[in-house]
Amino acid sequence: MDLGFLRRLYDGMGKYVSVYLDTDRIHEGNNSEATQIRWDDARRELAAAGADEISLDAVAELVGDRDEVAPGRAMFARNGTVVFTGALDVPPRREIARFAPLPHLMPLLAQHRPPIPHVRVSATRTGGEVVAIGGSGDVWRDWMSGRQWPVHKVKVGGWSQDRIQRRAEETWDENARELAGEVITAANQVGARHVIVSGDVRVRTMLLEHLSQPLRESAALVDKEVSADSSAMAEAADQALSDWADHDRRARFDDWGAYLAHDQAVQGLTQTLTALRNGQVRDVFVADNPRSTATAWIGPGGADVAATAEELQLRGVSEPISDRADAAIVRAIATTEAELHFLPEDVLITGDPAARGGIARPLDGIGATLRFPHLITA
Repeated sequence: MDLGFLRRLYDGMGKYVSVYLDTDRIHEGNNSEATQIRWDDARRELAAAGADEISLDAVAELVGDRDEVAPGRAMFARNGTVVFTGALDVPPRREIARFAPLPHLMPLLAQHRPPIPHVRVSATRTGGEVVAIGGSGDVWRDWMSGRQWPVHKVKVGGWSQDRIQRRAEETWDENARELAGEVITAANQVGARHVIVSGDVRVRTMLLEHLSQPLRESAALVDKEVSADSSAMAEAADQALSDWADHDRRARFDDWGAYLAHDQAVQGLTQTLTALRNGQVRDVFVADNPRSTATAWIGPGGADVAATAEELQLRGVSEPISDRADAAIVRAIATTEAELHFLPEDVLITGDPAARGGIARPLDGIGATLRFPHLITA
């Protein structure tokens, strides 16, 4: 999970309002009163914690949106502006109202994983439709119309049949080549490494031949002709990407186990924070633990994170402050180009009372692979 799209949230530190609210009106007879009562309770709690009124007003305006249809919503505000919000497919697992130095994003990432950047393509003999989905959910659409004639093979005999059939094949291939160029451009724009292809059987094959090797090797085929912007394509894409993501995170965690013996991986909260502070981390693996109460010390920089205040002071941070460890970890990942992976429950080993949360593998429910060997520094 690439969190680079969150980097813009961290232009400062302090006075972040984080709200996770049940906004499910469908099961309440489209009654907005219950949502308003829940928000009023959260607002009082935030005001008591010191949240500024202009930030609370900004959240209130979003809560009061009558067009809201999501059953749950996470909202993050600072200095009078909602800096980020995310819709939830179901009500939040825990309603949260928090005023703190950093936004509390981990519950949102755990419950509603950001989209994996990818491109959906519907290939036809005359062109095709391209829909690109970015990591923050932004959508880019295009329609490519290629050569229109000849696109159909003749079905009768005659001296010109073979020639027209060859020209039809050439037209399909030319259109597929042009469509592949659009797909590659779209993939580059949103940072996509995956493509899901539907459409004409023969043209799908031609399209794959013209894609770059990484996209071709990661492509998933939908064995039907559906629009790139259809619900059927969205469902097929979600399944393909889910399967890919599960396979990828398991493979990376297997690598973590191998790297751990060679100083190219770490485990436990303290060592992971140190590696993030040193800019070493490639992949962070965390257990989804909504009950976590672990804390960390932070400074103004994205990588200013440590298990103790003294470690940051040695790095020149004059006044470290404390916040939730998971909030600090999300910021460090987003600002150091690392990636976040939530671990499947079946790969965790639990039962160590000395570990935070009782998780013994990886220790404290967190570990990381490194870009370069572990440094023993403050």
